[in-house]
Amino acid sequence: MKTSIIAAALLALFAVSVGCDATPTPPVDNKPISPDVPPIRNCAIKLLINSNLTYTAKDEAGARGSLPDQVVARLNRDGIGDGNTFSIASGEAQNFTLTYTVNNDGNNRFTGSVYMAGWGQGYLNTFYSGEYTYSNGPDMIDDVTDKAYTYIHGGWHDARKDKK
Repeated sequence: MKTSIIAAALLALFAVSVGCDATPTPPVDNKPISPDVPPIRNCAIKLLINSNLTYTAKDEAGARGSLPDQVVARLNRDGIGDGNTFSIASGEAQNFTLTYTVNNDGNNRFTGSVYMAGWGQGYLNTFYSGEYTYSNGPDMIDDVTDKAYTYIHGGWHDARKDKK
């Protein structure tokens, strides 16, 4: 009796599984492919800058408060040759949103990233500080900011074009 119940259960499970496709279907991105963006020149670019600290900073308010100023100063330095200027959006739409994540291993070794979105296209890219750590946070922030500026300096295209 017990064997026939187990056999019936296995048979039912087999019958249900035969009709199922175990291969997951990747989500379909129905958003149209964005047009290429050429290098950006001679623009007054407005920013929204966010920060995430994955550790408890000794002066968290100071760290969060100084990050936007440092990023704007660095981008203005990077953009001078292209005629671009940068400022924090105030009562106006931003061209880019930059979200910084700063990590500290507890021994004052920093890593991080910047998530870049905007220019009417939403998410653009995430830039990472790399394989090696930095001995101070500001150097790491300058590094990922420089990497983000490469998109503004050189332009970009929708990464889905590479997959076609």
